[in-house]
Amino acid sequence: MTPLTPLRMLLSSHHGWDEIAHHHASTARSFFRIVLPASLFAAGMLLYAAYFNGEVYAPQVPLAQWQAVIVLFLLLNWFSVHLMAGFIRMAVHAEARPPYADCYRLAALAPLPIWLSALSLLVPMPFFNMAIGLLGLLASGLLIYHGLDALFEHEDSVRTESLAYTVFTVGALLWAVLVALIAVPLL
Repeated sequence: MTPLTPLRMLLSSHHGWDEIAHHHASTARSFFRIVLPASLFAAGMLLYAAYFNGEVYAPQVPLAQWQAVIVLFLLLNWFSVHLMAGFIRMAVHAEARPPYADCYRLAALAPLPIWLSALSLLVPMPFFNMAIGLLGLLASGLLIYHGLDALFEHEDSVRTESLAYTVFTVGALLWAVLVALIAVPLL
């Protein structure tokens, strides 16, 4: 993979996806190579924001409460990837259900832009952070569409698009619930 491969994966069902389709990583390997580092990065950025700019995001909230919310964030992220993998496996139109590990890999790759959008927390501007988060959500939708097309739905682009809308909608709703569960304790 070249440094541009992740960007190409947003726009193509072949660049990078063909390589991923030929390597059948286990669920544990996908967790330790994709989900764990990316979610820890996002949690670290939340901790940074809490420690250095907590008064911008949630004045009067002690650091200990931020830490508890960040641990909850990590656990919910890990659970949500498993939940989305199961949903993708059930939703894919195939003669036989695809392997759970393949669905998990897509569910692990899809939220990467959202987790990376936490980098915007270096700038203590909530509206800027939300805008970058929404761009990350859009990029996740592109990954879902092209990942479904590359890994599972090769024949029918209309069916792939419909499935991508469904998976993206469920994922976006799950992400909104996750954000709410994190934001409410900080209010």
